[in-house]
Amino acid sequence: MLAFASTAAADDAPDAGASAAASDNHERPALASDDLATRAAHLLDALVQGKPELADDFFFPREPFLPLKDVADPGRYHAQLLAAYHRDVREMARKRRSWEGARFVSFELGTPPTWVAPGKEWNKIGYHRSFHGKLRYELDGRTHTLDVHTVISWAGGWYVTHLGAFKKKS
Repeated sequence: MLAFASTAAADDAPDAGASAAASDNHERPALASDDLATRAAHLLDALVQGKPELADDFFFPREPFLPLKDVADPGRYHAQLLAAYHRDVREMARKRRSWEGARFVSFELGTPPTWVAPGKEWNKIGYHRSFHGKLRYELDGRTHTLDVHTVISWAGGWYVTHLGAFKKKS
């Protein structure tokens, strides 16, 4: 797994809102970037402050999600996934008595990214996917790790679609 910790510049951020028509999304993003590290650090901020919305920029944005998903109501589905993400952040936060003093160390993609072709997983546009990314943080002199279940690529960046494990619809 590739670790990366950094301070980031806003100019390094990928254009998450890039239109589906402008990109086939086939190019795999860098495995590490200032942007990815910054957005992953926002997840730790959300845990420390107990405010899931602080990590919304780490979650797959709504604008590109709508043309990506091949489902009846992609806006509703995105809202459901975002609500699950917020719930997972709150559940992770409750696992520690205190997050005071926690410091972001790095974020690593998990499994080697694989290409998910259009038509798979109810998608109109393909993307790269990695399971079990690792968010590393320091607290009380020890390094700890949080599992980030699923990240996918869009417009040069990596975004969470499932923070915790998810149940497939039957």
